[in-house]
Amino acid sequence: MSDKIKHFPRGQERRERLNLRKYRVPCQITGRWLQFPQTAHALAGGDFMTIDVMTLGADDNERKVCELVLTKQDLIRMIAQVTTSA
Repeated sequence: MSDKIKHFPRGQERRERLNLRKYRVPCQITGRWLQFPQTAHALAGGDFMTIDVMTLGADDNERKVCELVLTKQDLIRMIAQVTTSA
């Protein structure tokens, strides 16, 4: 039996699935990401969420840049309006 352990590279798909499980949406260019809450708070006017804009600090610890309070409905409507260019 070999004492060498063969590590398989982690693919992009796996990384994306793990991020979604952690309620993260990564920036495709920088090391930043959006951190979504597990639940939205239902109030008159919509389902409100506090979404954190996160980055890694100089010490490689997660750091919050700022937070956004948005409604789930506004996000869904905006995404539906965005078109994809060729």
